[in-house]
Amino acid sequence: MLLGLAALAAIQTIVPTGERAWAAGGGGFTTFDATLGGCLDSQNGVNCNHYTAKDRVYMSGGPSAGGLSNGCYYFAVLTPGSQNGGFVDGANGNLSDTTVGATAGDLGSGDAAGKRTFRVTNHLVTYPDTTCSPVSGGHAIGAQPGTGKLIIGVAPFDDTDNPGGVYTLAICRVGATSPSDCKFDAFKLDKANPPAVAELIVTKDANASYDRTFHWSIQKQVDKTVVKQVGGSATFNYSVSVTHDTGTDSNWQVIGTITVTNPNPTGNGSNNASGVDVVDNILSVFNPLTNTKTPDPNASCVVNSGSATGLTIAENAFISLPYVCTYSSAPVVSSETNDVSITWLSPNSATKSAEFTQGFSFDTPNLIDECATAGDSYTGPLGALCNTDASPTLYSYSRTIPVPAFDCLSFDNIATVTTADTQTSNSAKQTVKVCGPVRTAALTIGFWQNKNGQAIITGGASSGGVCKSGTWLRQYAPFQDLSSTATCSQVASYVFSVIKAANASGSSMNAMLKAQMLATALDVYFSDPALGGNKIGAPAPIGGVAIDLTQICTNISTCSTFINASGAFGGATSLTISQVLAYSAGQSNVGGAMWYANVKVIQEQAKDVFDAINNQVAFAP
Repeated sequence: MLLGLAALAAIQTIVPTGERAWAAGGGGFTTFDATLGGCLDSQNGVNCNHYTAKDRVYMSGGPSAGGLSNGCYYFAVLTPGSQNGGFVDGANGNLSDTTVGATAGDLGSGDAAGKRTFRVTNHLVTYPDTTCSPVSGGHAIGAQPGTGKLIIGVAPFDDTDNPGGVYTLAICRVGATSPSDCKFDAFKLDKANPPAVAELIVTKDANASYDRTFHWSIQKQVDKTVVKQVGGSATFNYSVSVTHDTGTDSNWQVIGTITVTNPNPTGNGSNNASGVDVVDNILSVFNPLTNTKTPDPNASCVVNSGSATGLTIAENAFISLPYVCTYSSAPVVSSETNDVSITWLSPNSATKSAEFTQGFSFDTPNLIDECATAGDSYTGPLGALCNTDASPTLYSYSRTIPVPAFDCLSFDNIATVTTADTQTSNSAKQTVKVCGPVRTAALTIGFWQNKNGQAIITGGASSGGVCKSGTWLRQYAPFQDLSSTATCSQVASYVFSVIKAANASGSSMNAMLKAQMLATALDVYFSDPALGGNKIGAPAPIGGVAIDLTQICTNISTCSTFINASGAFGGATSLTISQVLAYSAGQSNVGGAMWYANVKVIQEQAKDVFDAINNQVAFAP
């Protein structure tokens, strides 16, 4: 309904270049949104002057015939009687501006005229429109009943001081300076039956996740760890086994956002919700006795709002609160629910509450270290594996290593498995040893019989005309047939004769065993600076060198066959060479006529030990 149109019929509005001024009799009026409703006296959207609430009052650009002419306009809600100047922001009686007025209820809780500015083109309203105002916008828009034309909500505005609850809507051209530049329409709000205050609405989502971490291990085997041989090379066959478990679950959590909405209309803050408390819980097993679900004792939820208590939610607004629920151990069941409950005070005097429950399931885990790579320090990469591959997965390869001429060399092979995500590594090592004979510089029976060996013996030290090497040899029973007063020349002749008599034929092997042991004894004596001096260039005194009695070469020329000779030495698996001499001597009578009770098999084992020592084909333990 238009008021005072006769006085306004001839208004000419000054608008941007190219715009037409209002036509005579043109005007706008209050109306309501076709969806929200709120009109109490007329439902045609044209003649409504009585509304249920502020946020139900809209303004229209008028009918197609007689509506507002093209141009830029703004609107303002006034107290009745303020039409003469009240349409300007800051003027007394303007309930739409941000200035506190002299009338009761005018709290200045509106907004600037620029935000209430719109454009009319061919009787159609455009809002917001920054060509008319750079800050245009912020008010609700709707559809006029019957026509569907765009209409603009006039709230927020302050309370009228009119006892009947009457307001005046002013629609003015931009730059208006007098009432003649405006159109006016009166309306009222229903004070007797104010709209009910709506309760807060709470909703949420719930996104469950957990981790499944796989552990990988590796083992490495080799077909042998030590090879002892003379010359050539040794081949080692390795196998690598990579295993993984089925995964360990951890880090269960539920995250999401809680949304609390205050659906109440704008009312200058009167519909703000205060004292809002938010509580979030994980609910688990259903209790049929109470018809409720009980909380999961393993879960704890935190609402990340700075404070989940005492919140304020403005009218016609909402807040979003992220939350996270973590588990100290596995959930009680895989499918649970997340429950949020809220309580609040105003806009009701009594405490109100609302609740929302969202179900979720721990379905698909986040896989961690589900894949790994295996490698080897010798072969390099072995392969890439994942948890779907067989466990164990086996790899094999061979490594051939040349055997050193003397002594042992060790070789480490390390296999490693490294996970893809955390880069965790596990390894397994196998060490193999390849051994040539122990280095002694020992010499054979042939050497001690020839001129070089004989010269060493002959040139040995004497004491009182008695050769010291002879005295030393006589400590062993087999050589006590040597004269106790023998000169070094006589000792040399004794050695020559014993070696010359060496023979392995017959029912016993005493002669050969005696010759081989004698050569070993001379090697010991003439390699030790403390005895006969190091006359043979030994790296160390031979007597202290330990040998392996379980692997004694029987064919010196090729060393392709071996025996275990520990039976000839009381079952010992290794002895020093001095210990070998002492033990074997203990098995002989004076002069070596009977040795090892003349059991040839045992004699031969002892002989092979001395022969291996003298030919430098004995191995270290």
